[in-house]
Amino acid sequence: MEEFNTLEKVKKLFDEKGCPSSNSIYVALLKDLRKYSGMVSGMEYPYTGLLLNISDEGIGYFYLNQPKFSLRIFMEKLVVDKDSYTFIKSDDIKSIEVKKFALLDKKRRSLIIKTNNKKTHYLYGYINDELLPYHNEEFAKLIEKYSKNKT
Repeated sequence: MEEFNTLEKVKKLFDEKGCPSSNSIYVALLKDLRKYSGMVSGMEYPYTGLLLNISDEGIGYFYLNQPKFSLRIFMEKLVVDKDSYTFIKSDDIKSIEVKKFALLDKKRRSLIIKTNNKKTHYLYGYINDELLPYHNEEFAKLIEKYSKNKT
């Protein structure tokens, strides 16, 4: 987590890869690690979470992984795979949607990113994350922009 615990470190990571602009930066985790674990989903979702940078130009992201397999994700144990940087141009993004994670869960939101090549990232993010202060304000903006139901 040391690689992405401050906004300055995260901006430097994205700048080094030539990401168009450091706009909204936050962390989103794989929605259901138990459902998406295993050999097949390991190829489909080779990450535990994503370090995202969503801008008007598109989405830049790095994979976040835990060094050891666990059914529970520990934010403080995640590491950035610096070779995994990917950029999806705005034209290649079919939709971005933010929904309630679960009926009674007020701490998280689901984030669903669909691309034109039929790839879908099912993620979730914490509304407030004590370990990543920069995440809180940026994720709130994302919720406001992409939620159909603002509650």
